[in-house]
Amino acid sequence: MKIFNQIKDSFTSSEFEVESTMKVTDLTKQFKNKFGLSLRVYKGKKLADDGRMTLKTLDQRTTQTSVNFDSSKMKIKATQKVLEVENMFLENFGIVVQIADVENKKLLADDITLGDAKRMKL
Repeated sequence: MKIFNQIKDSFTSSEFEVESTMKVTDLTKQFKNKFGLSLRVYKGKKLADDGRMTLKTLDQRTTQTSVNFDSSKMKIKATQKVLEVENMFLENFGIVVQIADVENKKLLADDITLGDAKRMKL
């Protein structure tokens, strides 16, 4: 069944595109709509809650190193593991994110794919 789900995720799940110009609130809503999971975006050690802040401006306020925004887009697929997606946000945008269940109560294990997490009853 697991292999079938992975194949299904590969073919039926379109990519979710993240851009540096996205507002944090729009990103978290769209991520939940796409994957059925919660995305926690951090500003330093606290959750970012400013509705007007974009990923690029969030990075400018929190990162200690310069991030190359030449590739200002990133694509996420349901076949990717939680840790892989979290690392992509750090590498591409210089921000820390964590992925949690749909109710945003429990962080997901690093080694589970987004597609499998969506199907789980957590």
